[in-house]
Amino acid sequence: MIVRATLTNVDPSVARRLEAYRRTGDPSTLWPGLAETARIAALHEIERVTRAVLAGGNGVHVDPENVHATYALLIAGHTSGVGSLLGRWTGDGAVMARPDVARGFGDQLAHSRRRFARMSREVGPALDALTARGVKPVVLKGFHTSRTYFEEPGVRRMADVDLFVSPAAVDTAEDALRQVGFRPATGSLHPHKRDWIGPTVSTEIFSVECDDERTRWNLELHASLDRVYHPGAVARLDAESEQVEPIEIDGRPLLALRAPLLLLSAACHCSQELDASRLLRLVEIVRIIRSGQASGDLDWDEVLGMMRRTRAARYAYPALALAEDLAPGTVDARVLAIGRRASTWAARHTVARLVPAGGSPDRRGVLRQMMWTSGSVAVLQRLMRNAWPARFSLTRDVVSGWRARWRRMRAGRLTLGAPDERRVSSAEQLREGVGR
Repeated sequence: MIVRATLTNVDPSVARRLEAYRRTGDPSTLWPGLAETARIAALHEIERVTRAVLAGGNGVHVDPENVHATYALLIAGHTSGVGSLLGRWTGDGAVMARPDVARGFGDQLAHSRRRFARMSREVGPALDALTARGVKPVVLKGFHTSRTYFEEPGVRRMADVDLFVSPAAVDTAEDALRQVGFRPATGSLHPHKRDWIGPTVSTEIFSVECDDERTRWNLELHASLDRVYHPGAVARLDAESEQVEPIEIDGRPLLALRAPLLLLSAACHCSQELDASRLLRLVEIVRIIRSGQASGDLDWDEVLGMMRRTRAARYAYPALALAEDLAPGTVDARVLAIGRRASTWAARHTVARLVPAGGSPDRRGVLRQMMWTSGSVAVLQRLMRNAWPARFSLTRDVVSGWRARWRRMRAGRLTLGAPDERRVSSAEQLREGVGR
């Protein structure tokens, strides 16, 4: 089931489901009738298919034993981020699927293609305004990688357009955005980052079942490449911010990160947001490495030197370890070794229990939340932040947040150790009630 709505007929259930999920943290509120065990089982199946294609397989069958519900597979494709990529692979013949599954992934690809075209069109005036003011931004994340490392831009879905400018250019850049009708959607964070929304962009979220072409997108303006995990835990990539190269996008001369910095930035980003499109980001990392190695643009000695200078090895490690799991032989052993040595015990404990496809966001472990924390003071600060998260700005937020935690504890989903995603096999999940 793919939600279809028009701008004048937004499906009200989408807002209700999002609000229910915000209150409870229970994934089943987003997709009524779909057991979380069924979604995770389907994720494992999609991971299996992705592994096979990355290993050179062709004609790989999705769900050859016909045990997964179509809806579970489509939602798993959406939440893993690879639904549109699977749509391309089924169209190319690299992947085979029964007709209803193939149509569903094809629908996700069609939405993603149209969404990419729309975002490219709507961001154009902002890029022209920046250039006219003498600001040449560095294009980050999917707006760059979708063009360079995927079969076509639409198969790498995007929520936002991310641009990096020097701190000295922030005021000029923001004035330029205002002049073409963009408006701030958030306050300014530190290091500087602010979301902007274009004059023709709807603020609605149209679907939680596909990357709907009409759903809002933001222009994220960054003045730092640093990635802050929590106070005292920062991947300091700004020291390498000159490592850029020219790129042309829709006829516009812009800049992009060179392969070594792009890899390190992508890995740090994936490691920080492990519950968001994990499988897609790992496929992206694998492709950055393979393409860079083939072209000679990625030298592992340069990557190692950059990791040492930025002290980002421990932040990149989870993503790079998972990329190696997904596509064995991809990541240099020295890079994995330096990352593992630099990591905390909690991070090593967590990484050993992760799988490329991801697990349920409803499962929480104290050690996983502490994986970036070292030192007694930092540990105490982190424990206090866990008791009152930054997103709890109102008393009612604390009540609803702790109600969700109590539900997890009663169900055994909130534990001391990190949830062991590797121990949850598809067969076990099916016995728990995947059904059809």
